[in-house]
Amino acid sequence: MVNEDKFYEKQLGVSYWYVKHKILLKNILIAFLIILDVILIAFNLYLLIFNLAIYQKDYQQSLTNFVGANPDYAVLRQINLPPEIKITGVTTFSNADKYDIVAEIYNANPMWYAAFDYQFQLGKNLSSKRKGFILPGEKKKIVDLAVVDGNLVSQVIFSDVKWVKEIDFAKLYKEKFKFDLRNVKYIPTQELGLGEKVPVSRVSFDIENLTAYNYKNLNLLILLNSAGQLVAVNQIPSGILLSGKTSSLEISFFQRLPKIDSVDIIPEVNIFDETVFLKF
Repeated sequence: MVNEDKFYEKQLGVSYWYVKHKILLKNILIAFLIILDVILIAFNLYLLIFNLAIYQKDYQQSLTNFVGANPDYAVLRQINLPPEIKITGVTTFSNADKYDIVAEIYNANPMWYAAFDYQFQLGKNLSSKRKGFILPGEKKKIVDLAVVDGNLVSQVIFSDVKWVKEIDFAKLYKEKFKFDLRNVKYIPTQELGLGEKVPVSRVSFDIENLTAYNYKNLNLLILLNSAGQLVAVNQIPSGILLSGKTSSLEISFFQRLPKIDSVDIIPEVNIFDETVFLKF
């Protein structure tokens, strides 16, 4: 019991001392903080005067080196960014008094796709601006048909290029890009019964949508080949193409053509553009 009384007396003494010196302790803390602030301000002023006045040139150089691009970082950044769309060839085909232009392009990026505008350089002029896209790893053709002075084409001009990364491209492509093309038939001028003087031929085919998605429209690129060489190009919209449904389409060519031995039909649709799908 005596020990407990001494313990309580000791606690009471400490509490009494703290209450008596509370204001003094507070003033000491405030004074310490003020002194610390003064020291920090004085140190910063010293550094400012030292760097800007005495060693200004060295200071500016160190800042330049600090914010400048590190060579290793620049290389790493370049590796991570998608390379530019490659143009592998530009060809023209006579179409009456105008020309059809076909450019072959390639996207070497396995996980990046791009949407863009494109034009063809025609001497000093540019063709009309058109919308295009290219999927990851895709090789494709972009076209402009019945172009005045199209034979003057020299290069493709891309603008407003927007890159988007998609790591699940293979899976999405398998789900959303599945079409069956069948009953493809080329009908030359002679079979149409229009005579030799009217250079009109026709391609007909069926396309079935094997995906679970309903499409507002697909662009279908029609390529005619003779002796293994591309000799004519055209395109046709599919219109609404519902899941599991088949559409029958046909398109005419209005130019003299050699004997056609094969027809390629290439569906084009940006599967990452939500506006191409019909809502259920």
